[in-house]
Parts: sequence; structure tokens; C-alpha cells
Amino acid sequence: MSTDQSTSLASRIGGGLWYGYVGLVALFFMLPLFSLVIASFYDGQIFSFPYEFTTDWYAKALASSSVQSAVLTTAKITIPVTILSTIIGTAGALAYTRHEFAGQELFKIFALLPIFFPLILLGLGMSMWSNLTGLGYGVLPAIIGELVWISPIVMFVVSITALSVDPNLEEAARDLGADTVTLYKDVILPLVSDGIVSGAIFAFVLSWNNYYIVSYLKGSDITVTTWIHGRMTQGFTPIVPALASMIFYLSLVLLVIAVIIELRGEKIKAAFSRD
Repeated sequence: MSTDQSTSLASRIGGGLWYGYVGLVALFFMLPLFSLVIASFYDGQIFSFPYEFTTDWYAKALASSSVQSAVLTTAKITIPVTILSTIIGTAGALAYTRHEFAGQELFKIFALLPIFFPLILLGLGMSMWSNLTGLGYGVLPAIIGELVWISPIVMFVVSITALSVDPNLEEAARDLGADTVTLYKDVILPLVSDGIVSGAIFAFVLSWNNYYIVSYLKGSDITVTTWIHGRMTQGFTPIVPALASMIFYLSLVLLVIAVIIELRGEKIKAAFSRD
């Protein structure tokens, strides 16, 4: 066997081992979610074989007034958090990546600092702050609390895309007479749109699935995560995995949308580069 053939064979074996390893890691992380999905379709309170398939738990979850109330409360928190954190995070990302200013690195460190705090401590701190300021507890404090944590994550996600934008494109736009508004509207924002959408999806999923911050700030309101936690402490019911599985399905749909938009964004960047 020639040297080139040996190298090619070793490369294929190495590639196969790598993809196999990645697949096993992905399977390890996905097994709990698959378990939820399997349990959500099982016709019984205690899982056993033979497996008895049913969709009744989904119908009961959707018809439950407590679930509907929890979903509505979660939406009241998640939608504003998604919009506001996307705006704040995108503004911070563009400020950091497209401009130079004194203390730029300190700005990045302090802006991203909330990400590295344990959520339980961040929630407790926000609860004490809300109480001291007289803001109280409810939907508004929960929105503010989640913004403190999620906006830096959006900033980080958008920054990854913004850093890949060629600065020469900005200079070319300036040379062609584009003002600041036109530059951002027609050049910068289209080029980072995939990062903005990805950041918004992250914000939505993280806000919807947040427990620790919301549990400290929600007051008497019940969200999806606190409802699930409350039901699990009272005793297992298959309605819980049914509701959790629906959240999983929604996350998958959002992931597909993010991938499609990212691919479209790559085409936009390629078009700008050719021009």
C-alpha cells in the first residue's frame, strides 16, 4: 500500500472516529430529552413494558387552565425580554466590535460579567434589589431580572458575527457617501442579521426556560418552569413530560429557523464581498 493510500485511510478512520465520538456526546446530552418525549406518549402513570402509546397527555396539558395561565404569564415575561435584550445586546455588540474607545476591554468584562454568576445567586441578588427599591415582585421585576442575565448573552452571540464583518466594507460605504444611519441600515445590520436572529432565539429560549431568576421575582404569578417544578414536588404526572416535550419541539423549530437564517446571512455576506 502506497504512502498516499495509507494517509488517506488513516484520515478516513480518524474522521470516522471523530464523528462517532461527537455522535455519542450528542446522544448522551439528548437522552434526557428523548426520555421526556417517550414518557409524554406513554399511557400510564408508571412507565413499564409493553409500551402503550397515547396522545392524551398532550390534550390534557393544553386543556389545563393552570398550564394555560402559566404559559400566558411566561409569554408576558419572555416576549418583552426577547425584544429588549436583543436591542440592548445588539447595541452593545456593535459598540464593542465596530468602534474603538477608552476602556473598551473593561466594558466587555463588565458587560459579560452577569453570565458567569450562578443563576441562583443572581436571582437572590435581584430579589433583594427589587425589595429594597420598592419595585416589588411580579412580571415587571422578572423582566428586569432576566434582562440583566440575557442581554450579555445576546451581546456575546451578536459579537461573534459582528467581528467577522470586514471593516473595509464600512470604509467603502463611507467613501460612497453613506452616512451613519445608511451605513448601519444598509450595510452593518444586514451583515449581522443572522447573529441578531440567533441572539433573539437564544434570548427567547433562555427566558422561557428560566427558573431561578423568575422563581425569586415572580411573586404570586406562576410560570411554566415554576409550574413544572411545583407539580414534580407534589408527585409525578405525565402532563409534566408532555408540557416539557412541547417546549422541546418549539426549541427544535426555532433551531431550524436559526439555521435557515444563518445560511441566508452567509449568502448576503458573500454578495457584499463580491461587490
